[in-house]
Amino acid sequence: MENNVILNMLKNQFFILIKMFEKIIEICPNELWNSKKSGYIFWQQLIHTFAGMKGWLREEKIEGIPFSEINGNKIYPEFENDPEINLSKDDVIKCFNEVKEIAEKWFSEKNDDWLKSPYKIYDKISNFDMTIGQFKHIMYHIGYCEAIFRENGIKPEEYIDYYG
Repeated sequence: MENNVILNMLKNQFFILIKMFEKIIEICPNELWNSKKSGYIFWQQLIHTFAGMKGWLREEKIEGIPFSEINGNKIYPEFENDPEINLSKDDVIKCFNEVKEIAEKWFSEKNDDWLKSPYKIYDKISNFDMTIGQFKHIMYHIGYCEAIFRENGIKPEEYIDYYG
């Protein structure tokens, strides 16, 4: 049996979630994109999630919180304040594409033994634990965005399941 079966299953599921973010960005109407809903600007939910992915799906520590500043303006991905500017969908897509590359690297040239290994940034957990932690964070924010859609009369895309 290959030594990357679990890793490949996790990767496939992870990129299903990535497709869900693509749909959220695609179908979000402009009037909702820059509006404050449930306490935060809609796109700020996406940047918050992408900042977590950029910061944690790596094997080396980085300084500062990713996507804290864009075009010289503070974005506040940890929700501590309202952003200083509104980001366009193109701005958010640039961040999203950067995160997709980081996710590809996270799963690239790894195997199931790597999943069991200690996570290099915080060795009290494994790479598997970090991967699952990101799954939970991502799924929470996908649900949050879709709940905002429903509250505003927007039908979210069909849930993407195991079969795409």
